[in-house]
Amino acid sequence: MLMPPWRGSAGEIRLVAAAAEASGYHSIWVNEHIVIPAAAATRYPYRPDGQLPISPGAPWTEAMVTLGYLAGVTSRIRLGSAVIPIITRDPLSLAKQAATVDVLSGGRLELGLGAGWLVEEAEALGRPADRRAVRLRETVEILRLAWTGDLFAYAGELYAIPEVSVTPRPVQGPDLPIWIGGVSPASLRLAARAASGVVLSISAMAGPERVAEIAATLQNDRASVRLMAPVSIDEPGAAGRAAALHQAGADIVMAVSYADAASAAGRLEEFAASV
Repeated sequence: MLMPPWRGSAGEIRLVAAAAEASGYHSIWVNEHIVIPAAAATRYPYRPDGQLPISPGAPWTEAMVTLGYLAGVTSRIRLGSAVIPIITRDPLSLAKQAATVDVLSGGRLELGLGAGWLVEEAEALGRPADRRAVRLRETVEILRLAWTGDLFAYAGELYAIPEVSVTPRPVQGPDLPIWIGGVSPASLRLAARAASGVVLSISAMAGPERVAEIAATLQNDRASVRLMAPVSIDEPGAAGRAAALHQAGADIVMAVSYADAASAAGRLEEFAASV
């Protein structure tokens, strides 16, 4: 299930997380943007109108901090980011944060990463936003090396790292699950080669036909790569839509609710009972 980014109070996070864990959900996922520009020329790629589906004033909580909190108030459910734009992070800080959450949660982290699309966000943070597909690929390579727990160095097209170590080592080790957000050819190739799964845009709400297309694209190289697709549980018929997405090729269906915390908790319980 998705933890909406503007559900920022500790009590609300705890309430929804408890409902999800008690109802048997596989995982909780959180969104991530560090800053939202007041105005942006960059179009949102997952909506026909190109508009970002959240206002600059929405109180986003930071993803890795939120997952660290969730690690302390849950015991079984897995914890994921959907997704962290790599144009807002450097690979070594991200490696440290991810390993820390994995240790604090006892090995429950699912790290979702995306190339990033909001150029103005990267600019505000003083981060480069060019050659994003290469940056994503090199970030994944650096993360895997950093999580071995040994000294390592890296020399890529965009990143050059002298011999360093990043500790602690994740409980899950260098094979900690990485999910790739996005369905560009480069993203799907990276997922098939070096990741555990592909997570589809939460805002786009892809239907069964689109899910089937993506699953077919992945099929030749898929191996153990999983596909996760969102479904809104704020409207009637969610169980039927979830079944259709699963039949089309989604291995995991993410339950999404933008209701207040108490209503969302109730809908999560009802949805779990219906499927």
